[in-house]
Amino acid sequence: MALTLLENINIPWIKGKQKPALTPDDLKEVARGMEIAADHVTLDYMWFEVEEIDNGRTYKGFRVVRLLELKFIPLDARADAGLLQKMRSVLRSIYGAKVSFICLTGGLFTNPAVGIVQCYGVSFFAETLEGAVVQSKDALSALKSAMTGIFRQMKLEPLNTETSAWIFSSLAGMNHALVVVGQPDPRENAKGGGNALFSNPLTTGDSAAQQYSLQQNEILFRGMSGLKEDFLFMVMTSPVSLANITEMLVGLAETTSSWASWQNGMRGASFGISLPAMLSGALVDSSSTGHSTSEGTAHSDGTAHSDGTAHSDGSAHSVGTSTSYGGSKTVTDGMAVTNGIANSTSQSVVDGMSHTDGQSSSTSTGTATGETNGATHTEATALARTGSFNADLGIGGSYSINESDSMSDAVSNSTSVTQSSSQSSAVSSADTTSHAVGTTTGQVVSSSITNSHSESVGSSWGVTNSQSDTTSQSDTTSQSDTDSQSDSVSKGTALSSMLGHGASNGLAVGIAPSFSINNSYQWQYDPAILVTNIMRLQQRLLDTASKEGAYYTDTYVFTKTKQGKQALMGLIPEAFAGVEDVVTSVQTRDMTPDEEEYILRHAQVFSPSTRIETIPEVLSGYMDSTLLTLLQVAAYTAPGMYEMGTALTVQEATPDFAYYSQMPGDAILGRQWASELGEFTDIRLRLTPERHFHTCFCGDTGFGKSVAAERVAYETTKKWHYRTVVLDFGQGWRRALNWEGLEGRVDVRQIFPGAQRPLRWNILQVPKRMEAGRYRSMLASLFANAGQMGPRQLGFLRRAITSCYEQAGVLLTPVSKRFLEIIDDAEVAAVLERRLEAGVYDGVEVKRGTLIISLSGLDQQAVSVHRSKKCSFSSVIDFLREEQGKLGKNDQASKTSLEGLLLRVETFDDPDMIRQYGPGTDSLPIEDLGLLGDKTDPWGMVIVEGGSEMSDEFSKVAILSLLASILYFDAISRRRESLAGIQFPPMQIFFEEANKILSGVSSGGVSSDTGASSTGSVSEIFQSMWRDGRKYKIFLHLMVQTVSQLPEGIFSSCNNLFCVQTKNAKDRDMVMSHIGRSEKGFVNTEYKRYLARIPIKTALVKLGYSDNVNELEPMLTNPTYVPGEEPSDAEIVARLGKR
Repeated sequence: MALTLLENINIPWIKGKQKPALTPDDLKEVARGMEIAADHVTLDYMWFEVEEIDNGRTYKGFRVVRLLELKFIPLDARADAGLLQKMRSVLRSIYGAKVSFICLTGGLFTNPAVGIVQCYGVSFFAETLEGAVVQSKDALSALKSAMTGIFRQMKLEPLNTETSAWIFSSLAGMNHALVVVGQPDPRENAKGGGNALFSNPLTTGDSAAQQYSLQQNEILFRGMSGLKEDFLFMVMTSPVSLANITEMLVGLAETTSSWASWQNGMRGASFGISLPAMLSGALVDSSSTGHSTSEGTAHSDGTAHSDGTAHSDGSAHSVGTSTSYGGSKTVTDGMAVTNGIANSTSQSVVDGMSHTDGQSSSTSTGTATGETNGATHTEATALARTGSFNADLGIGGSYSINESDSMSDAVSNSTSVTQSSSQSSAVSSADTTSHAVGTTTGQVVSSSITNSHSESVGSSWGVTNSQSDTTSQSDTTSQSDTDSQSDSVSKGTALSSMLGHGASNGLAVGIAPSFSINNSYQWQYDPAILVTNIMRLQQRLLDTASKEGAYYTDTYVFTKTKQGKQALMGLIPEAFAGVEDVVTSVQTRDMTPDEEEYILRHAQVFSPSTRIETIPEVLSGYMDSTLLTLLQVAAYTAPGMYEMGTALTVQEATPDFAYYSQMPGDAILGRQWASELGEFTDIRLRLTPERHFHTCFCGDTGFGKSVAAERVAYETTKKWHYRTVVLDFGQGWRRALNWEGLEGRVDVRQIFPGAQRPLRWNILQVPKRMEAGRYRSMLASLFANAGQMGPRQLGFLRRAITSCYEQAGVLLTPVSKRFLEIIDDAEVAAVLERRLEAGVYDGVEVKRGTLIISLSGLDQQAVSVHRSKKCSFSSVIDFLREEQGKLGKNDQASKTSLEGLLLRVETFDDPDMIRQYGPGTDSLPIEDLGLLGDKTDPWGMVIVEGGSEMSDEFSKVAILSLLASILYFDAISRRRESLAGIQFPPMQIFFEEANKILSGVSSGGVSSDTGASSTGSVSEIFQSMWRDGRKYKIFLHLMVQTVSQLPEGIFSSCNNLFCVQTKNAKDRDMVMSHIGRSEKGFVNTEYKRYLARIPIKTALVKLGYSDNVNELEPMLTNPTYVPGEEPSDAEIVARLGKR
């Protein structure tokens, strides 16, 4: 009865505080949705239309959530003791930006089974969806910049649609929920602990280095991964203003001081009494007298001297303008009648010089009769007004108005009859001098009557501008002198007198009895001490928060099964609980089904719980939230170094590479990599002609070295008008025919038999600018190198070519006496044509029977070239077969060598090969390949395709290496000719499969006497090309998979380098040495390891030719692909023709 009466009494302090409902109706979801990004693969954002009630106020609007998935964090983070401090810096950054931060970690082990997914994102609430979308985008930018700024090379990417759908479905299907409250204990140590602070498992080889004991969220991830239990770990933060934190701190300090005053004290008692009395007296008399006199005299002299100088400059500027106008009118009438007959005979002698290539012959006869009647009428009227004004200030002006009309009449009749007959024949070549004698006879009969009337009115307008400048200068100098003198005398007298009298009496008597009793002791109040310590710890945390900020943090965990929930109740305290700097340690709160439904409803829309805390003295004020410092929040949200998931955590960071943001040059080769960001930027890799050099494009197949080579070829040819020759071992370069900007400047030639656009070339035809004996030796050497033949086989081949040339009269020897003179008119024509090309007109008269020895070297070379056109490689093979038959049975070494040589070169005796590489007048001038377009400005690109149709690699290598050598030595000769004023563009040659072209190919079981090494005499040809090419403006570029197999000296001559992924140990050592890094394995090992894992479309680049050492550091680039469709053979023939 008494209890009932008390309940009915409405007295607040008797009834107590009413507790709020455990599951308040504070959230209503109206609608939701997901917005997919433009790529249709990733999530842009999630949105929710909600009505929320918080602290008695209702909020209606839209909440937008954006998430980024952690994809990569370098291995270095495992050994980083400052990982939590870095995350603390991130939180400080976004706290300043007032961002509501979200960390979402999911364990996906069933469908789909992808492991741990770590996501970071933001949440923003606004009254309109548009406002929330814009603001959340800005907030996500702030978060991403903060995280990538502190975590070097971290990769954060948008969520894909599959993971996004899993998050939505998980929040709807995970009915078991836990709320995590309390303060986590941040473990500020390296994730690996121990030696992992100073090393990583890849470099130490220590298996113990991979045993981590100071992890936090990794413990949680590993435990749930072992159970294969799907879970969702959600951390939502709301920034607390510094003003509120400071207010909390002040209130807590006041409460703390009260408790601190109760900790200890002292008790005591004392008693005393005192009665004093005092009497005193004194008598004083005094007198004094004083007298003083003073005198003073002063004298002063003064002298002053001053000089003054003044300088002034003056300038005047005036501008004047005057305008004048004039007009005229002219009327003319005229009539002219003309009859004339002209007979002319002329003879001319012309000496001239022209630059023409070609031969033409034409005959034409024509008769033309024409009659013309015309009438013209023209009238003209002009009106002109002019005016001007001038002012005394030097300012003038003028104006004009002009109008004109014109009219004229003209009648003309003309009749003409012309008969002409001409015949011409000309042969011309570049830079030639011509001499011509011509006689012309003609007769012209003409009659014309012309009537004309014209009237014209004209006006003129002139403007005169004048300008004057006046400069004045004056100098003034002044001087003054002053003398002064003064005298003064002073005198004074003083007299003083003083008299004084005083009297005083006193007496002092005192009695001071005293008695005291004292009893004291000290006491302590332990409950107050305990509470004070707890509150002072909380005060220290709030003091830290008042300086850097703090968050209300809601931490929810969801699972599908009760087993998973039970596991999390143990794993979470294990991972995050501690005793250092925590007031309330981490604990999980199990809830009733209604509470779980309430928390899940808030989590589905990423809205924190608003349940009011009922426990006194709890600072957060919310039941499901905890006020945490930034370091404590970092313990929950720091990236987990856990490999079983979508984030890569065991890979090293990409080594540091140079970043040149202001590279000069118009040749754009690719995009540069920024090591600080771990991504490619829009800053371009550029090249100038001054830094262009021999270049090596090396690396394993399929990783993009051809893409880089194509870009270099495209830019240098298009921008700098280079002559580019590509020796394509296959047919991958034909796309150049469709490259933008090279229309009409690309040719395609094919070296395999039966080609649609063949390279028709007699390989025994002596080049125009190379002596026959030298070409003979070079041809034999390159063929021997192509087949990796020995010196004996080289000797047989050279002897066979020599015999073939002697039989054709190419080489003048005593054996071929009938060839010691000009034998036919074709040889005469060849000599004259060569003279015409070279501009030589004063040589020996050439005719049949002229001795070859009497001719100049130029003439002799022309004869050798002409005669070599009839030579066939079949004759060389026939000679070798004859030699084989002559060998005795005991000469097995020679037989074996010769047999091996024949097996290699017999492919050139096939009928198809003879048609393409045998004698004939349709052989292409190999020396002119790549000289396309206008003859006054020849440049372009020629693609020489090896194709897959030619299965014999020896023949392909022999032809391509011979072609490259001819072009190189011909370009050197042209370089000398250019000194006389003939312009030739710089040339560059790209060698696909450079290893094979430079070092030759093995012929399997074909016998070789000793074999040729890559550093033998043959490779000396190529070494000299790479050593000396640049001085002749010839650039040689390699495309090779194994640089360690290149002939010695070739790779080191390539100052520029594009290296894609290469795994061969020797190759990596050579690349390391080339880029200026140690190849010994003690330092720079990260670069050596990176060479084996460079991704596709990425190349390590060094531009090593510069006088500035700061420009020689290697870079990482993404070579720019040159777009262009690959044409078919039919398209090539349709655009370029068959020949």
